[in-house]
Amino acid sequence: MAAAVATGVAGCRRAPKLTAQQAEGKHLYDVGCAHCHEENDLHLKKVPPNLHGLFSRNTLPDGEPATDREVEQVLMTGKGMMPSFAYQMSKEQMDAVVAYLHTGLQDQRGQDQQKQ
Repeated sequence: MAAAVATGVAGCRRAPKLTAQQAEGKHLYDVGCAHCHEENDLHLKKVPPNLHGLFSRNTLPDGEPATDREVEQVLMTGKGMMPSFAYQMSKEQMDAVVAYLHTGLQDQRGQDQQKQ
């Protein structure tokens, strides 16, 4: 019984608060990525991949290694229907988006925003 209670309490811990860089990345993701990768409000026939837990996998949805470098490459050059963001984001902004993706897409309170 005590182990079950301890496990339940441990499971209630909040994830760490986002750093300033991750918070900036969340903002950039929300305004530049979520409308396709979350809501698909453009009604794309080929739904963009879910990016929740992206770095918890060994590979990206396209089969490339799940590394910062590969994600930055996709941001710079685009992939499939995804446009390049090379002229819309600075290197610092891309780094912020990558830092946010490393959180698994947490919000400011440390709760996962994954949609079921």
